[in-house]
Amino acid sequence: MTASVVVVTYRRLERLGEILQAWLRQTPDVWLCDCSKDGFKTNLPVRMARFWPDPGNKTRHAVATLTEGDICIKADDDIMPLPGLVDDFQKWHQKLGPCVTGIHGRTFHGPDYYRDTEMHAAHMQTTPLKVDFLGIITCANRQFLGMDLRGCETPIEDLYWHNLVHRAAPKYVIPTKAYDNKLPESRDALRLCADAPGRTIRREFYTKCWQQGYRTR
Repeated sequence: MTASVVVVTYRRLERLGEILQAWLRQTPDVWLCDCSKDGFKTNLPVRMARFWPDPGNKTRHAVATLTEGDICIKADDDIMPLPGLVDDFQKWHQKLGPCVTGIHGRTFHGPDYYRDTEMHAAHMQTTPLKVDFLGIITCANRQFLGMDLRGCETPIEDLYWHNLVHRAAPKYVIPTKAYDNKLPESRDALRLCADAPGRTIRREFYTKCWQQGYRTR
C-alpha cells in the first residue's frame, strides 16, 4: 500500500521546510498547496500547486485527487510528522479496509459543535476508535477523495467532506504518537479555531448536519 501526502499553507512558512522534509523522509509523493501571497521557495522535491488569490483549504481536497498513492494523507501546516506516522496510517488502513482515519476526532452527542461533541486524540488511543468526524491530519482511501467542492468553505471544509459528502465512510482515530502538535504555529492568534466569524460558520453548518442526520457511526 502506497501513501501520498498533501500539505496546505497560506502564511505559516517559517517551519514549513522542516515539516515537508519530515514527510519526505516517510514517502516520496509529497504535495504542497501553496496559497501564500509571495509563494513558498524550496529546493525540496515536493510537487507544488500554487493558488492566488487564496481559495482556502478546499485546495487540499482538489490536489488530493492528483496524487498517486493508494491512500492520501491531508495535513495542516502546523503539525510535525514524526518517524513512523505514515507507517501507522498504512498499517491501520490495511487492517480496517476502506475508511478515513486521523489523529484527532470527535463524536457527536448533540446539536452544538462546541458543547455537544467529544474530542479524541490519537496519542490517547490503544485501538482504533470509531468517530463521527476527523481533522488536522487525516488519511483516506482513494474512493473517499473525490467530491464537488462548491460550498466547501474554509471554516467547514473538513465537516463538509466527512459529514455531507462522504458521511457513510467509516471514520477512526488511530492509535499513534508519531506527531508533534505543540509547535508555536498551532497556537497563533490567527488560527482558524480562534476566529470568531469562522467559529460561527462552523457551528451553524454542524447544527444543520446534526438536524439532517449526517452522522457516521
